Amino acid sequence: MKMHSHAGTKGGTRLVARTDHETQEFLAQAAELSGMTLSQFLIESARDKAERVVDQMTRIRVSVETGNRMLELLDHKRPRKPTSSKLIEDALDYGETINASETYQD
Repeated sequence: MKMHSHAGTKGGTRLVARTDHETQEFLAQAAELSGMTLSQFLIESARDKAERVVDQMTRIRVSVETGNRMLELLDHKRPRKPTSSKLIEDALDYGETINASETYQD
C-alpha cells in the first residue's frame, strides 16, 4: 500500500493510498460494518495505530519495585557530598578580600 499526501482545499490534507482491489474491498466492508465511510475508517484506524506506536516508543516503563525505589529516592533527599575544602578556602579568602577592600574604601 503506497500513501501520498496532498494539500486539500477543504478540511485539511488529503491522503491517497494505493492498494490491491481485494484489500480495498475488505477495508470497505469493515468500514461499512462500523457505520463509517472508508475515509473515516482509514483515518480512525491509522490514528489508533499511530497513538499506540507513539505511546509505546515514548513511555518509560518500570517494574513496581523500580518505581517504588525511584519514589523512595525522591522522598528521602540524600545529603550533599561535602564541598571541596580547597573550594571553601578559596571562597573564604575571596570574602576576606572583598571585606578588606570595602574597609579601605570607607
